[in-house]
Amino acid sequence: MSKLRKKWIIGLGLGVIALGLVVCSIAIWIKSSALPDDIQVERKLTVEDSIFLNLEKKAKQTSNKIIDSTFHIKVDLYRVLNYKGDTTIWRTSDCEIKKKTFECYHQSCWGLGCSGFRTRIGGRIAKIHYKDTIYDTTHRNLNFGKNALIKYIPVAKIPKIDRRQMKKRLSKLSGEACSEIANLKSNYTFEAIGLPEGFTWKVDSKEFNKGPYDTGPYEAYIKQDSSFRKKCVVSEVKWKMFKHPNANFCRCSAISLPEQKETFYSRLFNGSLQAYKDTTISWKLVYKDQYGRGDTLNIKTMFE
Repeated sequence: MSKLRKKWIIGLGLGVIALGLVVCSIAIWIKSSALPDDIQVERKLTVEDSIFLNLEKKAKQTSNKIIDSTFHIKVDLYRVLNYKGDTTIWRTSDCEIKKKTFECYHQSCWGLGCSGFRTRIGGRIAKIHYKDTIYDTTHRNLNFGKNALIKYIPVAKIPKIDRRQMKKRLSKLSGEACSEIANLKSNYTFEAIGLPEGFTWKVDSKEFNKGPYDTGPYEAYIKQDSSFRKKCVVSEVKWKMFKHPNANFCRCSAISLPEQKETFYSRLFNGSLQAYKDTTISWKLVYKDQYGRGDTLNIKTMFE
């Protein structure tokens, strides 16, 4: 074998050995710089999955463990006086205090349908049980008392009733017996003084205003008693649209201060069997808002 061939073979071998050493070095560097397997997996997960992963690690370490200590929960609450003079309780995080006013809002939802949490497959997360739990509650008077933060009583802003328009709206009505003769959508409820016996105002149930659940609007109809005597009945329509409501359906309720202004659907009925045709009657309309504030309006109605 020639010397040149020997040199070429030796050089090739050394090159292979050098390449092997480089590959090994890279592999060792990657291994040493890599994070643990679970963290590598966590990198590919969403933030929510990462939170659950950390909780699972803690659960394994403290699975069903009872810690011989007391768990203290600090709770800061506001006591707030509303327009009716009632004391209401709010979390401080529910209220936004301004220079001369404040607003409070809280929404509660229940039912599995409103759960925003995802369930992980592969076992439940064990809870850490404390020997005792104490709620360290601090109450502070927000708008009353010696150390009140602000002197403000929250009241919903209810528009004034248009008295002129109301008189015009009720100036001509049907005088048909046992029937609805007027309906009004307003921020006020109504009462009639001076109309014949049987005339009455009815307010549709709040359930109907928010959606047709169990009851509908009022209606008037003629009914016979056991003696076959006719009478006019004014009552709510019974609807059974949801006989078996889904218990998992998400339901929410919200409270606020100042309260939201309420809307009432009021209906005026001639709840008698007597028809009033070509008759003019002067009477008084009493209107009140959700706080009981109101006034009286003189009405003159021509029944057609």
